[in-house]
Amino acid sequence: MEVLGFPFEKALQCLKGTGKQITTIEVRSRKGSKGDDSRVIRVVDKEDETIVYWAYFQTKTE
Repeated sequence: MEVLGFPFEKALQCLKGTGKQITTIEVRSRKGSKGDDSRVIRVVDKEDETIVYWAYFQTKTE
Protein backbone atom coordinates (compact mmCIF):
# COMPACT_ATOMS: atom_id res chain seq x y z
CA MET A 1 0.00 0.00 0.00
CA GLU A 2 1.34 3.43 -0.92
CA VAL A 3 1.29 5.78 2.08
CA LEU A 4 4.08 8.20 1.14
CA GLY A 5 3.08 11.73 2.15
CA PHE A 6 0.22 10.53 4.36
CA PRO A 7 -0.20 11.89 7.87
CA PHE A 8 1.70 9.50 10.17
CA GLU A 9 -1.32 8.22 12.13
CA LYS A 10 -3.40 7.64 9.00
CA ALA A 11 -0.53 5.72 7.39
CA LEU A 12 -0.29 3.41 10.40
CA GLN A 13 -4.02 2.72 10.27
CA CYS A 14 -3.79 1.83 6.58
CA LEU A 15 -0.79 -0.47 7.09
CA LYS A 16 -2.21 -2.40 10.07
CA GLY A 17 -4.31 -4.55 7.75
CA THR A 18 -1.31 -5.88 5.82
CA GLY A 19 -0.37 -8.46 8.47
CA LYS A 20 3.27 -7.36 8.42
CA GLN A 21 5.30 -6.03 11.32
CA ILE A 22 5.44 -2.24 11.17
CA THR A 23 8.59 -0.45 12.31
CA THR A 24 8.56 3.34 12.58
CA ILE A 25 11.58 5.62 12.54
CA GLU A 26 11.36 9.35 13.24
CA VAL A 27 13.67 11.53 11.16
CA ARG A 28 14.62 14.94 12.56
CA SER A 29 16.13 18.08 11.17
CA ARG A 30 19.65 18.96 12.31
CA LYS A 31 18.37 22.44 13.05
CA GLY A 32 15.88 21.00 15.49
CA SER A 33 12.95 22.83 13.96
CA LYS A 34 9.67 22.11 15.67
CA GLY A 35 6.90 20.93 13.42
CA ASP A 36 3.17 20.65 13.74
CA ASP A 37 2.30 18.07 11.07
CA SER A 38 3.72 14.52 10.98
CA ARG A 39 4.11 12.99 7.51
CA VAL A 40 5.53 9.79 6.04
CA ILE A 41 8.68 10.56 4.05
CA ARG A 42 9.89 7.05 3.12
CA VAL A 43 8.54 3.51 3.15
CA VAL A 44 10.66 0.37 2.84
CA ASP A 45 8.54 -2.71 2.19
CA LYS A 46 10.24 -6.01 3.00
CA GLU A 47 8.87 -9.54 2.88
CA ASP A 48 7.63 -9.64 6.49
CA GLU A 49 8.12 -6.03 7.63
CA THR A 50 7.29 -2.50 6.56
CA ILE A 51 9.60 0.29 7.74
CA VAL A 52 7.99 3.73 7.88
CA TYR A 53 10.19 6.83 8.12
CA TRP A 54 8.34 9.95 9.21
CA ALA A 55 9.08 13.55 10.17
CA TYR A 56 7.38 16.62 11.53
CA PHE A 57 6.89 19.51 9.13
CA GLN A 58 6.16 23.15 9.94
CA THR A 59 2.98 23.83 8.01
CA LYS A 60 1.49 26.70 9.98
CA THR A 61 2.91 30.20 9.76
CA GLU A 62 2.68 32.78 12.48
